[in-house]
Amino acid sequence: MATFARSGRGWRPARTGNRAAAEDLVQDAWLKLEAARPEQAIDNPVGYITRVANNLVADHMRKERRRAAIDGEIADLLWDDVDAVSPERALIGRENLRTVRAALDELPEKTRRIFLMNRIEGIPHRRIAERLGISDEAVYYHIRRALEQLAALRDDLVD
Repeated sequence: MATFARSGRGWRPARTGNRAAAEDLVQDAWLKLEAARPEQAIDNPVGYITRVANNLVADHMRKERRRAAIDGEIADLLWDDVDAVSPERALIGRENLRTVRAALDELPEKTRRIFLMNRIEGIPHRRIAERLGISDEAVYYHIRRALEQLAALRDDLVD
């Protein structure tokens, strides 16, 4: 039922391009076949199973295309002018970045380090606490302290 093709990253499902989606479709096919109790014998069981699988894949692909089209429409509505960055906007962005960097440089070293670990590197509070040998509450305190300082300069940033 599921065929796989070799790609640069290993084996991937040939029709869906997504291993998780293919596994879900196999499960759906199994449930559909389990629920089907035909009154008479099926002349070609392999053909029947193939047809069920093909229909599920076609339905899935149709839904994915529709979802992608809707996502594209939403992105067009929300981000219409985002890509149109003028030289002036780029300069303003660089100035704002310098202002934020300066504010971060003014923070105590430990506070800045914890803030960057959490907000830039995406490390959760608990893991930061474990790495630095401090409590979760202390991590929260340092991040809150950094955010308060950045919030204070928010009004000074140019739009």
